[in-house]
Amino acid sequence: MDDRLGEISAYKVPKSIRLTEFREELYETEKGVFILKYPILSAGDLAEISRTVQENRDRYLAGLSISDIVAKIDLAVQQWLNPDYRLRKIAEILIPRITGYDSEMVRLELKRYIRMFRKKELLRFLDEEFDQPAMLDEFRPRKTGGMSKAFGPRSIFHVFSGNVPGVQIWSLIMGLLLKSANIGKTSTAEPLFPVLFAETLTEVDPLLAESIAILPWKGGTKDLEEQAIAAAEAVIVYGSNTTVEKVRELVPFGKKFLNYGHKISLGLIGKEALTADYYFDTIHKLAEDVSVYDQQSCLSPQTVLVEEGGAVSPKQFAQMLAAELERYHKKRPRAKLAAEEALSIQKVRNHYHLESLSGDGVSVFASQIDSAWTVIYHPEPGMEGSPLNRTIHVFSSQSLEVDFEKIMPYQDYLQSCGLAVAPVRLFQIAELLGTLGVNRIAPIGEMNRAKPGWHHDGGFNLLDLVKFTDIERNLEQDLERYDPDVE
Repeated sequence: MDDRLGEISAYKVPKSIRLTEFREELYETEKGVFILKYPILSAGDLAEISRTVQENRDRYLAGLSISDIVAKIDLAVQQWLNPDYRLRKIAEILIPRITGYDSEMVRLELKRYIRMFRKKELLRFLDEEFDQPAMLDEFRPRKTGGMSKAFGPRSIFHVFSGNVPGVQIWSLIMGLLLKSANIGKTSTAEPLFPVLFAETLTEVDPLLAESIAILPWKGGTKDLEEQAIAAAEAVIVYGSNTTVEKVRELVPFGKKFLNYGHKISLGLIGKEALTADYYFDTIHKLAEDVSVYDQQSCLSPQTVLVEEGGAVSPKQFAQMLAAELERYHKKRPRAKLAAEEALSIQKVRNHYHLESLSGDGVSVFASQIDSAWTVIYHPEPGMEGSPLNRTIHVFSSQSLEVDFEKIMPYQDYLQSCGLAVAPVRLFQIAELLGTLGVNRIAPIGEMNRAKPGWHHDGGFNLLDLVKFTDIERNLEQDLERYDPDVE
């Protein structure tokens, strides 16, 4: 990149669409000055865009085979795996500037994330949900007789969150695999990556990309959201519970509606992971789980239960975790916070500082200069949500299996669990976690890296959006008599 002024469209629409009103935001970076150009949309604009992407989908995307779609997505992904790719360089420069996240963190995590959508991973994703992915192309025979075909929505309206860069393309790719037209509403917190990825799809196959629109507008703009929802056959919403409920109110009964709202994840550390050989590695990996994207992902742990009986006690674990978070902060600093976010952390710190004075064993280990990281140690088992931004509760546990009842008050919000125990304990603990609603159990150090095909919030990704049409076996047999060549 050079230092010349660069203008970048923070939106993507079919080439036949002509938008006339725009606003601009300027970003100064070490690689130069960039202007992000945002359209000012009306309900009429959105109606035309919705109609156009659906017509483009009908003409081209709907007729592609699932294998062709996978191959085209893979070509786009391969572009992003090239460090010298122009759009990747733009992302690595601008996304840290827009979000405040550490630039090296963004570079590493985007690279890791995009690899999830290579051809082999997409094929695994499809095979996980469909016995025969070709059911998305044609009627296929069923084992019980008859034939079935899966039909994706003609169009999907996606409400993207912006707390974690890159995750928006999960939903977008899901829509493409279902041969749906896609309109994505981006967040002001991170409006760029889905636009850049859609531009890569344009480079790979312009006709495919003509069935995609990526648009920014302020959340809660009722006339735009009503228009987008009315034009779509399915709606997918990512964000806070408030965002989910506001959109849900606008979705008519009977229209497919998937939502991914507020969730809490936790870690469980058994004494086997705290031997002299393993405790430092366990702490190092947990610190990374807490630090990546500053806990903004629902996959990041907010609480960890640490079992007694290891080479380090739970309190020592908390102290060492604090030291590791400090090291991580020096390497990859946390984003600057809004005043309200910093105040939330300070309130939590003050509350537990007061508790620590009562002599009940609570301790607070915190960064001294600012609110960069906070570890709160509790001498009894339990669970608690945190104000995020590298703030974590460490609870002491005599036995993880026995102390599960302390997690129960949070079961409606549980998402992922990072687990480090002996293999013999895996299935008993997994059974207990499953009864509480945890839908993903991962290694410590990998909590923010869900694999393709995981059951997001316990459901399916593609199957929950399709409709099946069945041809019954006896109909096939009955129609044989109308064959003029039958004997």
